[in-house]
Amino acid sequence: MKNLARSILFLFLFPFNAYSQQESIDVGEDLNAIPSIYSCGVETQAGLSFKYCIHQGDRQSTRDVVYFFHGLEGNEKTWFTQKMGTAMLERIWHKNGYDPSIVTISFGDVWLLVNNSRFKLLPFFQQIVMPFLENKIGYQGKGRRLLIGQSMGGLNAAMASLRLQGTFSKVALLCPAITSVGPYSSPHEIDHYILTTGADPEHVELMLKLSKSFFVNTADWNQHDPLKLIPRVKVKPRFFISTGVVDEYGFDVGSEIFTRLSRRYGLKTWFVPAPGYHCDFDRSSTAKFIMEGAFK
Repeated sequence: MKNLARSILFLFLFPFNAYSQQESIDVGEDLNAIPSIYSCGVETQAGLSFKYCIHQGDRQSTRDVVYFFHGLEGNEKTWFTQKMGTAMLERIWHKNGYDPSIVTISFGDVWLLVNNSRFKLLPFFQQIVMPFLENKIGYQGKGRRLLIGQSMGGLNAAMASLRLQGTFSKVALLCPAITSVGPYSSPHEIDHYILTTGADPEHVELMLKLSKSFFVNTADWNQHDPLKLIPRVKVKPRFFISTGVVDEYGFDVGSEIFTRLSRRYGLKTWFVPAPGYHCDFDRSSTAKFIMEGAFK
């Protein structure tokens, strides 16, 4: 009952948004007829291995490169294989004459771009993975770097864009794993979170258990928590957030908090709720956000 009430409330509060109010893009009826061409590989450098896939876009029409971080138990092919999810974004872009290069990366089923005593994935991504992938597609610094993250990948995208300031001009967070509790929150705080968000306790327990394996302590979590990083940002990317309003993890509430807080600190952030569960998101608005400004 609480989830239903929350769904109705969100849809009432956010019936329109900056992207749905603009002239609509052509989503067409034959999107499934446009297959994506991509190649994948495995690379090992500095003792770490990662998997990746690349869609070589039309570099004559746009020099943009879109990075994608997948969600829990996804992989480097997730972007291309989610036919009614992220793959639809690419098909919408193609329908509208936008064909950016797309690079995806995976360190396995579960990974977070942290930089602490346990893991150094964030500097590894910045110093090794990005140059490697950009060399593959012929990106030489001209054109926009854009970032899309889904669920766990949404948390990664938020952390990467807020810590690697100036690296990405636009960031789309799809059902991002952003919450007002962390792996070292007290039982009372966790119970309050579950009560106020309507999140499923088992999902919350899984989320906190996984994140605790990456973050050393409360201080370490505070250095990575997107909600605490926002006030420190000087070079401000544009954010777009879309998530189902009955998310089992409570990520919809975290998305709203991120939106309000980022706007308070001068970031341009758009929030577009979707009517479903985790990990529903608005395909048309997401595609439009990334594509906007590509042909200027």
